[in-house]
Amino acid sequence: MDGYQARTQKKKLAIIEAARELFTQRGVSDVSVYDIAEHSGVSHVSIYNYFGDKKTLAVAALASYFDRVIADYEEILEQNLPFSKKLTRLMNYKYAQIEEVANPFFSSLALEDEAFQEVIREAAYSKAIPIYKRFIKLGKKEGAISEEIPTETILDYILQVMSLLERKEYLQSSEEHKKGMLHLFLYGIMGSTREEGG
Repeated sequence: MDGYQARTQKKKLAIIEAARELFTQRGVSDVSVYDIAEHSGVSHVSIYNYFGDKKTLAVAALASYFDRVIADYEEILEQNLPFSKKLTRLMNYKYAQIEEVANPFFSSLALEDEAFQEVIREAAYSKAIPIYKRFIKLGKKEGAISEEIPTETILDYILQVMSLLERKEYLQSSEEHKKGMLHLFLYGIMGSTREEGG
């Protein structure tokens, strides 16, 4: 990477970090490209040159957010724990993640704009599917998930539930409702949380 490419990459990272910070504080629709330019120290002309428009920049900022989420999922899966304990940690982390999503980061534009939501879902799913498949494989290996259910069927179920958890009505529901839905998703209507293997 030559000096010009290094400077360009540094500017892009500064823009993405500034955008994510401002979106988290004030929501997407309330932040202008000029605000991001001032916060990042990069001209608004450069921002348009690099990203085209604010929506594309928002997706880039969210992609970096999802990279962090996936890294956290992978860390949980690598821990030397029984599957049930990993499941509990994943459930708790997912709940914390949903609470973060319910913050202004996804306020007006993200919660009202269906096209924007679709882009976010596609970005999230493309990064999350490999992790979900690893999670299913691990659960089957430890006997916590039935081998009789095809992996693709389980994956489809997970994706359907995830789309429900991203709906505006769910994000704005009570803490008790959110926890109940996650518990139902992970343990079923019988509510079993049995431990296996210690």
